[in-house]
Amino acid sequence: MKRIPGILVCCLTIVVLHASAQTERGSWELSAACNLGSTSTSYESTSGGQTQSGSSEATGYFALDLRVGGYLVDGFSIEPEVYMLAVEKDLPSFNLGANLAYTFDIPESRLKPFVIVGYGIGNATPLMQRLLGRSSDKLDIPVLRAGGGLKVFVSKSVALKVEYRYERYTQERTTTYFNSSYTSKSTASYHNLLFGFSVFFPGGS
Repeated sequence: MKRIPGILVCCLTIVVLHASAQTERGSWELSAACNLGSTSTSYESTSGGQTQSGSSEATGYFALDLRVGGYLVDGFSIEPEVYMLAVEKDLPSFNLGANLAYTFDIPESRLKPFVIVGYGIGNATPLMQRLLGRSSDKLDIPVLRAGGGLKVFVSKSVALKVEYRYERYTQERTTTYFNSSYTSKSTASYHNLLFGFSVFFPGGS
């Protein structure tokens, strides 16, 4: 797991060396964000004058959000997206989606605002903006997303990104007890602020 961020950085470095385009028709955009960390819990309870406490071992995790956008016309792109969370000693969680985005060009400016809408499907619902553990053994949890943000170009081929994103996850479960079925449906809405970067490169001609 620790090797993954290093491999990602090397791949992006190679792309940067060959990148020379921005948001013109036929160009491509690779966006990535990742985080690597660990989480642990502790507890303390008091009853009858007696205090008990304890803690769990730290659990490592690696999260990766990867998007590849292809520009069909100037400014307009289709962006397949993969979000994955791998938690130590647990099965990974995924959300696979497709987005439509439009990037506005401001002449003589390093700033490019954009808007985005999309749909995805996965096997988990986020908790604190992370897909902490699978909620389903199938890819049957849909998500609708919409938002917008700003790309700040630090060079012709590399931009930092800040993005607001609204997401709505819906999960439906059916349980059967003694020939009787019970169906429950839950909807979770999230308002997220994302930070990342994009690398731009031309398509083959």
